[in-house]
Amino acid sequence: MAAAVTAAATLGLIGCAATKAGPEPLQELPLQTGSGGEVSQAPSEWANPPAAAPGDPAPTKRSPGALGISVNVQQVVRQTSRNATAAAVVVDRDSGTELVSQNADRQFYAGSLVKLLVAVDAFLYHPDDPQLRRQINTMIRLSDDHICNQLWMDGGGGRAIIGRMTKAMGLTGTEPPKTRPGQWGDTLITAHDLVRIYDYIVDEAPATIRMDMLAAMGNAAKFGSDDFFQHFGIPSAVNKHWAIKQAWTDNSQAVSVHSTGLVDPQGRRGTWRYTVILLTEHPKPQTYEAAAKSATEAAQAVAPLLEP
Repeated sequence: MAAAVTAAATLGLIGCAATKAGPEPLQELPLQTGSGGEVSQAPSEWANPPAAAPGDPAPTKRSPGALGISVNVQQVVRQTSRNATAAAVVVDRDSGTELVSQNADRQFYAGSLVKLLVAVDAFLYHPDDPQLRRQINTMIRLSDDHICNQLWMDGGGGRAIIGRMTKAMGLTGTEPPKTRPGQWGDTLITAHDLVRIYDYIVDEAPATIRMDMLAAMGNAAKFGSDDFFQHFGIPSAVNKHWAIKQAWTDNSQAVSVHSTGLVDPQGRRGTWRYTVILLTEHPKPQTYEAAAKSATEAAQAVAPLLEP
């Protein structure tokens, strides 16, 4: 692994200025927060945003156990961020019922959500590597980009990693980066596919992978390795046991902030009642602060559905 780090550094692939052709792993945009809580400008991650979504999504599906609550997550997000596009899926894993399903098959740029796929892929190929286990724990807890850069290269890049994981997990809306093959944040993903990824981790992955992934997501640090406050969305809105993976990134046209994870209202470790996926995309010049606030408000809106 050390040799891979050295090679990556030599090629200039670690750090914001990695713009060479060929294998070009992308960091989730380093974003510093000042002492006064100000959010700094992040560099561009994408060449082009995903295709525009249609208008307001269809009404939420409800289960009889959801207290008769109906939530339109996109409307909630737009109260803070006008013209934003949101996707949301909330699944009661006990019954298999989708309590919320809006824009669930619309593709978004994944940003650091792709680290879930990178981690599982690396685990499957190197199941007995203790150093790798420590690296993946750090990558998931802190959303560390340098480690993702290394594993992206070690795994053969997007077509290899995304190809293997879409086949293993049965993903239908996830695609490797198109215009910039080395940029892992350009991976396209859908809310429905994220549900499938969490299902795989909880129900199908080998026990060691499941335990390591859930331990890392369940101990996600308040601040990422780039000092971005990553307890927006689910952890800020849900006073229940959670295991999360967040993402924040932008390009010249849009800012995207995503909050995803597993929630169990009874705090049962090893058992997860709900999967919650909240994806948001905001036209520029929207700020990260407003985008993250809208994701938290979306999580607050769906929180009453998460019954014990």
